[in-house]
Amino acid sequence: MAKRGLEFGSIKPVLLDVEEWSLCIGAGTSVPLLPDWYTLVERMIDKYCDPKDKISIETYKKMGFSADAMIQAVRNHIGGTDEEFAKKLSEEVYAPIKSKLTNEEWKSFAKIHESIGNVSVTKADWERFEKIKDKLLNNTSANMLAEPIIKAMNKGVEPKSILTFNGEAIFLALLKYYYHKECCGKCTEKARFDRIVNGLNVSHSSRIPYVHCHGILPINGTKIKKGYKADTKLVFTEERYLKIANSPMSWQALQFIENCMNSKMVFVGVSLTDANMRRWLGWIHGNKMDEFAENGIHCKDSTEHFWIRKRPGTDLEKKWIEESVAHLGVRLVWIDDYNQIGEVLKKMLGL
Repeated sequence: MAKRGLEFGSIKPVLLDVEEWSLCIGAGTSVPLLPDWYTLVERMIDKYCDPKDKISIETYKKMGFSADAMIQAVRNHIGGTDEEFAKKLSEEVYAPIKSKLTNEEWKSFAKIHESIGNVSVTKADWERFEKIKDKLLNNTSANMLAEPIIKAMNKGVEPKSILTFNGEAIFLALLKYYYHKECCGKCTEKARFDRIVNGLNVSHSSRIPYVHCHGILPINGTKIKKGYKADTKLVFTEERYLKIANSPMSWQALQFIENCMNSKMVFVGVSLTDANMRRWLGWIHGNKMDEFAENGIHCKDSTEHFWIRKRPGTDLEKKWIEESVAHLGVRLVWIDDYNQIGEVLKKMLGL
């Protein structure tokens, strides 16, 4: 039987005394502002397919295909190059933000989003971004997580790394904003986060690596800095996903496994149904249990990692969700609603 999940109201600072911890977030942290993958499929079909070929997303879902398989099908249907398809995806992913901003606001958002060291970001850009945050981003889980991360940095309990999956798109920009706000121009370092998109990128010892395990969709029209082009790392289509699945030594696997083996991972905005992620966690947990047995240590269950998740409707559902990740070394942290995400992370860190 799996360990029972930890509860928002009674959780202790479980990360306060650990040597290192890492944060793993998914595209769920950008909802409801940005589209989930099924909504993305629906928009791509509606915009790029001939009327006679359009299928409703509900009908498509009933066929049992995964979201990445559906996106692959759209890619197959409309043709073109990978670069052209990535631009189409980018347009749809960022459309809910761009459509609500003035031209100047959008330029500032894109500059902060794409910047590597924040050197070119002006005071006016930060002021516009603050208005954008207040207007569009406040209710996202990404925003609720960003400020606690900056507070953790100030207390010396910051994450070892931040890993993102499933095309998460706004968290890094929010972290940059809150860091700038905290510093108010007094910080000696312009940036505290290093964007890592491929094996060419390295992180400075004083910064937190921000690893895009599933790549990042650049905003159309922005210039990508040399060394940060990573189209082959984008994992939206099933074809790209299967390439990772077929390689136990992929860049993504190495990033994830290294962090899970050397730190406690906190998962937010992911479903933990991703077959690759489950396989990697299973390897790590299985190896640990084998080492316990080899050393004569009886350990019925051992959970290294935490998954922050909104509680389901019944205790029976809770129990079976907990059982479904116990063999992966993951323990649930139950919250009543997603607006508690920032607060529960503070509690876990003793902030």
